[in-house]
Parts: sequence; C-alpha cells; structure tokens
Amino acid sequence: MRLTPRFDSSARSGDLAPESGRALGNVLVLIGLVLLGWIIASLWIPNQSPEVTKNPQPEVITPSKSPAGARSRIGSHPGKPSALDTLSAQLLSTRKKIDEYFLKTQWDAAMDASTAHRVGRARDELEALLSSLGPEHVPLLIGLLEEEPDFVNRRFLLRALGRIGSDEALAGLVEHYWWCAQEQKESEVKYTIDALAFADTERSFEILREYALSADTITHRYRFVGALAEGSRSADAIDIYSQLLKDDSHFRVRQRAAYGLKVSGSLSQISSIENALQSEMNPYVRQSILGAIGGIRDVRSIPLVSRILEQDQVLSTRLSAIRALLRIEGTAAIEALQAALNDASQPQRVRDEAQRALGELGVSG
Repeated sequence: MRLTPRFDSSARSGDLAPESGRALGNVLVLIGLVLLGWIIASLWIPNQSPEVTKNPQPEVITPSKSPAGARSRIGSHPGKPSALDTLSAQLLSTRKKIDEYFLKTQWDAAMDASTAHRVGRARDELEALLSSLGPEHVPLLIGLLEEEPDFVNRRFLLRALGRIGSDEALAGLVEHYWWCAQEQKESEVKYTIDALAFADTERSFEILREYALSADTITHRYRFVGALAEGSRSADAIDIYSQLLKDDSHFRVRQRAAYGLKVSGSLSQISSIENALQSEMNPYVRQSILGAIGGIRDVRSIPLVSRILEQDQVLSTRLSAIRALLRIEGTAAIEALQAALNDASQPQRVRDEAQRALGELGVSG
C-alpha cells in the first residue's frame, strides 16, 4: 500500500507569516527613502518662478567670457547709468550697425587669406561708418567704449571720439585714459593719448600741456610730450620742451623734449640745448639732442658737435654728430666732416658716413 504525503496547512501558514512581514517592511523602508530624497531635493534646488523659466534674462558679457586678455570698463563705476540705456531709435540703429561690424572684424590667426580680406574690408567699412558720426553720437561712442571688451574694437572708438573732438568727446577720452592707467594697459594708453592729440583743438592742447607737467601722470609723461611735439601746435609748447630737457623722471621724457626742440626750436634755445647735451649721460638722449642742434642749424654749435664726433665713446652718437653737421652745413661743418674722414683712429663706419655727408654737401672726399 502506497502512502501519500500529507499536506500540513498549519505548518505552512506559520512559515509564510514572517516572510510577508519582512517584505512589507522592506516596501515601507523604500517608500520612506524615496520621500526623504524628494524632501532633500526640494530644499536643495532653488525654486524658479514660471516667469523666469519662460522669459530668461539676456546673457551679460563678463570679463571671463571676453576674448583672452580683454576687459571692459563695466563695473568700474558702480551705480553709474550707462549711456546705452537711453539711446534714441536712431542711435540704437547706429549701435546695431557698429555691433555687426565689430563681429565681422574679429581676427583669428588661423584665418585663410580670403577670410582675412573680408575682415580687412569690414574694418574699412567700420572706419567709414565711424567717420560719418558727429557730436550727437558721442554718448553712444562713450557707452560702447565702456562696455566693449575687445581692445581692438576700442581703438576704433577712440579714433572716432578724437575725430569728433568735442569737449564731451575729450572728457570721455580723459576718463578712459585714467581707466587704462589704473589697469596698466600701456598700449591702450598710447592710443588714447593719440586720440586726444588727433582732436587738435584748443581744449585737447590744454589737456596735453597739463598732463605733460602733472605729477599724477608722470608715468606717461613722455607720451604726452611726444603728442605735443608731433602736433600742429608744437611751437606753442617750446616752454615745456625746454623745461623737461633735464627732467629726471625718465630718459624718454628728455628724448621727446629734444625732438620737440628739433621740430620747433629756434636760436633762442640753443644755449640751453648745448648745456643739456654736455650734462646728459644717456646715449639715446644725447643723440636726440644732437638732432635738435641739427634742426636749429646754428653754426655756433659746430665746435661742440665736432668735439663729440672726435671723443664720444658710442658709435651711434658719433653718427648723430655727423648728421647734425650735415644739416648745419657751411664751411666749418665741411671742415669737421673732412677731419673725421681723414682721421685713421675713427671707426670705418664713421668715416664712411662722413664721406657720404660730404657727398650730399657737394664736396668730394
């Protein structure tokens, strides 16, 4: 007789009860963890209003998103309203054109010849557009100058402000100069001063004179002196050149002052120029002072120039002496050049230059 296994319902029910309890507990734990994660996420992620999501604010250009090494003046005057915030419809249209050209004029070393040609053409067109602007556009140009991060584009704006030359434009250039000086942007300081000089007005001349002598601008004094020397009113700054011919702030100041005397000096300054030459130790300045003596062309300076031609230890200074004698001309200058040509102790370069100078004066060696 075969026995059939008997099913014990009471025993199986007892075994399932603990397992069901454990499963239910696991489910509750999982639900709790999910709820806890949702609560933490809600606290961690900041809420955004529907308006912000649907209407995102325009991206603000910051220095970190500007071209490498570029920086704008945004934030240099906290609380100051931008001139670009109140532009008329016509000025806004002009701004849009300028911005479009700014994008087209971006240069990249990897550009091919065709692209480079288009960039050059865009720069010419931008220059033409800026040249057509008048005093009514000065607020627009100053606003762009403050916010433009690309230093190349700022140069276009600087020239445009200098070309207009109004008092408002000059005030914008002066403010930009102080920003450049504070940021130690030496190259941009140069372009800003060039723009001030390019204005060529009574007010721009006053600014250049004032800053050429100011203790606050001593770092860039030589640039202001140079701008005066190369301007249309160089002769009106003779007093500044004479005063700074012995300036000890930097040799470049004396060098630019000597150049100013070269292009605008007269016989009345020759005595002070000769005194400066005899006390000057920097060879570059000595050569510039010799250029001033040659520019004034006073025959009374020939003995001093001849002595430098014979004795100076710097070859370039001797060559400058030859050029000074060439410009002075006259019998005494020719005799000094012939003496240098026949002096066997002179470097061959000096003798060659003396012979060339004599040839220009119509005298054979």
